[in-house]
Amino acid sequence: MEYSVKAVAKRMIIVIVCVSVFIALGGYMFYRSEDAIPFAFGVAMAMCVNIIKVLWLKKTVTAAIDMPPKSARRHVQVQFILRVSLTAGVFLIAGLLHGTHVNLIGVAFGIFSLTIASYSMRFFVGNHHSGILKESEAYSNQDAIDEINAIVADAEKDTTNN
Repeated sequence: MEYSVKAVAKRMIIVIVCVSVFIALGGYMFYRSEDAIPFAFGVAMAMCVNIIKVLWLKKTVTAAIDMPPKSARRHVQVQFILRVSLTAGVFLIAGLLHGTHVNLIGVAFGIFSLTIASYSMRFFVGNHHSGILKESEAYSNQDAIDEINAIVADAEKDTTNN
């Protein structure tokens, strides 16, 4: 299997959907009443936002590869802030709708499906793929940005050598 951002994004979306379904079923088993419906709506809301964030991240990485390193770094940083703002926005909307239509706890549990999908990629991606997915431990946003910049620099070297 050849590494591609598209393949990784597709697998992450599948994992997000599966984990979200399990979380919603867990909420149904916990509540065992009509209170499970707002919980499931919260999980579904978070699942949709997580899928949007994965597609957005795929677009960001694809665009950053073709940019000069300085522009790529700035682009990745801005996109990260926008994705975090999207997460904050979904929590704000869920907080405003809390109790009537959406359970805020369901949104919180649903948001974790992206984290679970991210960590699961370490098990799905083989040994010969990019270190950014397998071997690296990004302790901060700057570490992740530095790794992306290294990948962009390697891609630039490959294009200039060919």
